[in-house]
Amino acid sequence: MKFLMTIYWVFMTVIFSHAQTETLPIKWSFRAEPEKEAGVYTIYATAMIEAGWHVFAPIPGGDGLLIPTQITLNQPELYRDLGNLQAEGKEIHQEMDGVGIVHFFEKQVTLKMAVHTDKTKVFKGFITFQLCNEKMCLPPSDQSFEIKL
Repeated sequence: MKFLMTIYWVFMTVIFSHAQTETLPIKWSFRAEPEKEAGVYTIYATAMIEAGWHVFAPIPGGDGLLIPTQITLNQPELYRDLGNLQAEGKEIHQEMDGVGIVHFFEKQVTLKMAVHTDKTKVFKGFITFQLCNEKMCLPPSDQSFEIKL
């Protein structure tokens, strides 16, 4: 019996470690650009999404259970947010049975966030998002980033 339990745990460890190493069907790139006003920067997060997948908009719609795509900066005391997260790309609005109208992006989207800071030259944070296809949604994910000015 101990042998069978050992085999079971080894098998489960291999399965779960493999599941964690799979790559997501999305690639993020990050950059920040200074604006004309002193200390104001726009942070850009661009997603390249594999065919058949989509990522929800910052305001995803639906029944309130969808995971919005959002940017969170570490050390919020170093920054002042200057407005809502904006998305550039072809936003799709689609009726989803039992959920309502949902808003998402396929192929590519660029998110923009304007911030003011005079206390740092490095932006650190993460983007939270959820990927779905026609059959399923993956668990929500966080992608860390660091942008040096």
